Amino acid sequence: MKAKYLVSEWALIRRNELVDIPDKLEIHPDFLREISHEELESAFKEIGEIFYRIYSDMADAPQRFGLPLYKDDEFDYFSSQAREARTAPRNIFYFMFCLFTCGDFSGDTFIADTARVREINKVKKTNILLEVLCDYGFVFGGIKKYSLSSGECLEIGYPDNRNVIRVLSAVAKKVKNTQLKDAKNAYSGVMDFSNAFIGWNYKILAEDLSTCSVAEGCGYVADKMHDEEDREVIYALDKILTENGYLMGKGDSNEGPMLRYFYKKSAVYDYALDSDKGELYLEIRIRNADKCMEYLNECPERIKEIFRCGDAGCKNRADGSCKYGVKYEFENEEKWHCGCCGAPFKMRPVKEDIPHYLKLLELGGRK
Repeated sequence: MKAKYLVSEWALIRRNELVDIPDKLEIHPDFLREISHEELESAFKEIGEIFYRIYSDMADAPQRFGLPLYKDDEFDYFSSQAREARTAPRNIFYFMFCLFTCGDFSGDTFIADTARVREINKVKKTNILLEVLCDYGFVFGGIKKYSLSSGECLEIGYPDNRNVIRVLSAVAKKVKNTQLKDAKNAYSGVMDFSNAFIGWNYKILAEDLSTCSVAEGCGYVADKMHDEEDREVIYALDKILTENGYLMGKGDSNEGPMLRYFYKKSAVYDYALDSDKGELYLEIRIRNADKCMEYLNECPERIKEIFRCGDAGCKNRADGSCKYGVKYEFENEEKWHCGCCGAPFKMRPVKEDIPHYLKLLELGGRK
């Protein structure tokens, strides 16, 4: 039986964080000084397909990419091995980002300064990554045996479509000069999910080279969704909450990006919109579920089901020390919702249910 590796699952999850590319792209004239709109649009889409194939292939054969081969039945969720597996699939894209921010064109040839690449790159096994990139149409010159330390310059080409290199360079440099310009940690979780190069977010093309609003608002999560209804509920709920005094903050759970909504100066969020392995969820911090029981009679069955289902709780519940769980009675049965790792109530949000979400928090939220 073929071994199942932790990193294989996470390669598919990270693949799911690539942003859907529409048929027509809005492109600022700054990007069109040496390339036509049609050429850039075509190359951008081709790169998106390359990124998708790389993630798919690393899920099938992670050893080919030098990824950690921890088996999924040997390490628990909180282990260092599991943490490494969650982030490792992005390594090749960070490395590509470094390559294309550390070079320029000399005529038709893109040349990266290997010393600069080694200085900013934190990804290991770069010789393996360079070799595997050749399988996707890239060619490299100026170094020996794919070793960056063997030469001062790395020549990078993509013979099938020279515009691919031009677009990779343009996007990487804009991200470096805008999104990462003042970043304290370019490798933080929030920056992972925001980075328009890593997510290959087409919106990076719509603004001039010195302006970038990608992932600054609720698009931080909405852009990762592949269902238009999910995007609509994010924008609708974000608009209502921010208009009613809530402050939005970005989060970076292991499973994906999240938006947290704090009421004015509160230190604890009341709502969160999470991309959990590609699925959109809404968290509501209901602390007094008993106060919501009467109102549930006015709610659709899908909301009642949220209260009908309970969970076993965390290990602190077993010894009676849990401070964040919520206990209540519903339909003559005692229920429990753990609140240690997030708000106690979590559901797949539906746009027409937003008024119910607001009312439930009003009734059972802040003490």
